[in-house]
Amino acid sequence: MELLFTSFWIIITAFILSWVAKKIRIPHVVALIFVGLLLGIPILKENLLNINTTETFITKMGDFALIMLMFLAGLETSTKELLHERKEAVIISLFAAITPFLAGFLIFKLLGFPLITSLVVGVSMSITAEATTAALLLDLKKIKTRIGTLMMEAGIIDDILGLGLFVLITLILKNVHLKEDILVSGAILAFFIGIMLQHRFNHGHLQLNMMKKYLFIFVIPFFFVSMGLNFDPSALWVNPKILIIIISIAFLGKFIGTFLSKPFTKLNWKKLYIVGCAMNSRGAIELALALIAFRTNLIPIEIYSGLIMMTLITTIIFPFLIVPLIKKNPKIMN
Repeated sequence: MELLFTSFWIIITAFILSWVAKKIRIPHVVALIFVGLLLGIPILKENLLNINTTETFITKMGDFALIMLMFLAGLETSTKELLHERKEAVIISLFAAITPFLAGFLIFKLLGFPLITSLVVGVSMSITAEATTAALLLDLKKIKTRIGTLMMEAGIIDDILGLGLFVLITLILKNVHLKEDILVSGAILAFFIGIMLQHRFNHGHLQLNMMKKYLFIFVIPFFFVSMGLNFDPSALWVNPKILIIIISIAFLGKFIGTFLSKPFTKLNWKKLYIVGCAMNSRGAIELALALIAFRTNLIPIEIYSGLIMMTLITTIIFPFLIVPLIKKNPKIMN
């Protein structure tokens, strides 16, 4: 009964905020992010979600929703553009991963933090979560465009790099977490399964459209709520200086890394800016890594809180940065 009650509040909250988002003309994904943040507030977690008894259920549903979201993204991704943008995607993903990693690692080492702590911070800053990018591109109907496909492929490559780094860190910590490794691998696999199955459906296929609709109403919100469970407002006041440093390095590192790739790509500055916004979206592997490192006492509470807030903030602002530019220049994604 508690699981039904919890599911009801998640679905109805997502439905209401999505309806409001549509009325005020903001992206659907923004509404879903705020659903996660809203239901992640401690008093609501306790009273509406009965979090003490339903946390495992929400987490598992969030994992399933992540895989379904990536499957939908694969169904909508242009295979022609995916192959065409492969070289540029590899270049951008490498620059966008290495730059924040080095910046985060070196700055926190200079601040006097231990080697392993600095390494965890650098890896957490280097990773991109393409699930939120997928949700926004699906919402804007831009996932089949050249830049949309480039965003997804660069994010996928970045996730593969992140998975490798995640496994390496867990081996260094001597605390392997197969669940997170399998989850990220499953999400990437779901994306490519979606690509392989898309030829079976035409764009206006009735059953496909109904599946998308029901998944976005009854399943996808759980992904954003599971993210929101990590939200703790008190984290803002643990160490504001560390929080500002983490957010600044993470945010600027992705943009600088993306812009550094310009000599090796054919994209102009505006298109690179849009890709840089997408590379700033986070929310999966870095949260798992931060949690593991915190539980094993390898990062202090202020860094753990800072990494959580960095993930939430960069994910929230992503749609607000990209949507106005796309609406002003509809052809910029081509």
